[in-house]
This record gives sequence, C-alpha cells and structure tokens, in this order.
Amino acid sequence: MGDEDWRALDDEALGRRLIERWLFRGLMLGIVLLAAIIVSWLASRGIHTVADWITVIVFLLLALAAAAVGFVMRLQDLRIHRELRSRRRGPP
Repeated sequence: MGDEDWRALDDEALGRRLIERWLFRGLMLGIVLLAAIIVSWLASRGIHTVADWITVIVFLLLALAAAAVGFVMRLQDLRIHRELRSRRRGPP
C-alpha cells in the first residue's frame, strides 16, 4: 500500500491495518532483540577471527535496519491514528 493509499480505507479496515502493522513492528523488535543476544553471546565468547567480526557486523546491521523500519512504521502509524481520531470526532 502506498504512502497515502490508507486514507481511502474505512474505519474498520484502518483498525485492522494498524493491528497488522503492530504485529509487524513486534516482529522487527524480535529481530533486534535476537541480534542483540547473538552479538552479546559472540562478544562474551571472544571475537578472534574475521568470520566472527563479519557475523557481528552483519547482525548489528540487521538490528539497525529492523529498528529503522520499526521507527518509520511508527511514524506512519501515528498519522493513521490521527486520521482515525479525526474521523471519529466528526466534522469540525
């Protein structure tokens, strides 16, 4: 769905869309936490080889990307919430 395509949806569809996005953001948070656990485990074991360094960098980049996606999704969700509130209040 495009940036503003959600505006054409009715209230119930927007609510379902928000729940879907919350679940997806939860998945992004899970990826961040899993990457943090793996990086912590590797660091406690010691990073000795180039493969260890590459693994740590890949997981850190994955965590950063998942966090960025979650943050951008949250900004879009705030706009959807504002739209739902204004629709439920009615015309000014």
